[in-house]
Amino acid sequence: MFKKQIHLLIAVFFLVSLGGLILHLRVHPPVLEGTLRLFFLIPAVFAGAATFILPFMFNSRKLYPYAYLINLAAVITGTITMAYFSVTHWKGPVTMMTILFNSTFPDIVILLAKLPLAHSILLYWRAKPR
Repeated sequence: MFKKQIHLLIAVFFLVSLGGLILHLRVHPPVLEGTLRLFFLIPAVFAGAATFILPFMFNSRKLYPYAYLINLAAVITGTITMAYFSVTHWKGPVTMMTILFNSTFPDIVILLAKLPLAHSILLYWRAKPR
């Protein structure tokens, strides 16, 4: 179903996206005690779309540029909002340990892993003759 040359890249992209989606749903459930929390629902919907739609878009010659741009926008937006959330909810002193273990820094690193994956897929399509 997926192009043989990039099926592993697309699979890794899917798994990283799925891991981020599950992590987000665990940390910030959009529904808590029967109450819908729209602030956490919107990123979950976008993460779900990135998980289940972008891999198919990356597999298409016509759609891969759009998938790349959507992924880039999602990574930038996610990085900014997670950093903002971490700064506004900061507790305690700023040390290397609190940055690594008590902030959204590890989540941002996971999100940033999607950039080189998407770029590798982009390079595949650009090198392929039409």
